Amino acid sequence: MKMTYTLGEIIAKRVFRLGETSNNELTVLIGKPAQFPDSSDFYVPYQISGTGRDSVRRVGGIDAIQCLQLVMKGISAELDRINRENNGLLRWEGDESGSLGFEPSS
Repeated sequence: MKMTYTLGEIIAKRVFRLGETSNNELTVLIGKPAQFPDSSDFYVPYQISGTGRDSVRRVGGIDAIQCLQLVMKGISAELDRINRENNGLLRWEGDESGSLGFEPSS
């Protein structure tokens, strides 16, 4: 049986738009890390809404910090794909040059 995940308590949110004048918005929501019910490992639920594939997904890790690190990488990869599919027009308030703000720091 496949477990269904919910976002639970939202700990972070970022809103994107497609292009300068677009009313089309994408929202990234990240839930509070939680322990898997049958394991000592943790997961972080997240959702990228506005794409037509709005289901809640999760990223797992050995502890809460690792799954937070991994969810940022996973969201970055999904946003990069969405951005490519939309001709690089995805933007957020914090960077109009095209950085989506989920890239790992150097």
